[in-house]
Amino acid sequence: MAPADVGRHNPADVVLTPTPHPNRWLLTPNLNHPIHFDHTSDHLPGMVLLEAARQAAHATLKNPNFTPTTTHTTFTHYTEYDHPCHIHTHTTPDNNNTTTIHITGHQQNRTTFTTTITGPTT
Repeated sequence: MAPADVGRHNPADVVLTPTPHPNRWLLTPNLNHPIHFDHTSDHLPGMVLLEAARQAAHATLKNPNFTPTTTHTTFTHYTEYDHPCHIHTHTTPDNNNTTTIHITGHQQNRTTFTTTITGPTT
């Protein structure tokens, strides 16, 4: 994806790849990224999943100026390296000029994490 589509400037920071389905991406982080992968692990770090959620929110809203004000994440299973992880989103407009984006990570037919991100509509 283009970095600007996910709120980034550097292509190496993009962790999502588009799919043919709206509001769905494949998690494809750069495994040599010096910040996301600063030590070895047998599963994807939570920081990568949080970044995937943030980028998915930007891609869903198509608003480069979106600034999250609240984020809540629950990790339910490890996200493993050896199976694809799909990121899905849907939005809920709120009554007070904010939008909430609901993001889920799915791997092997189970949810590995859920995130809600809220921010101003404009």
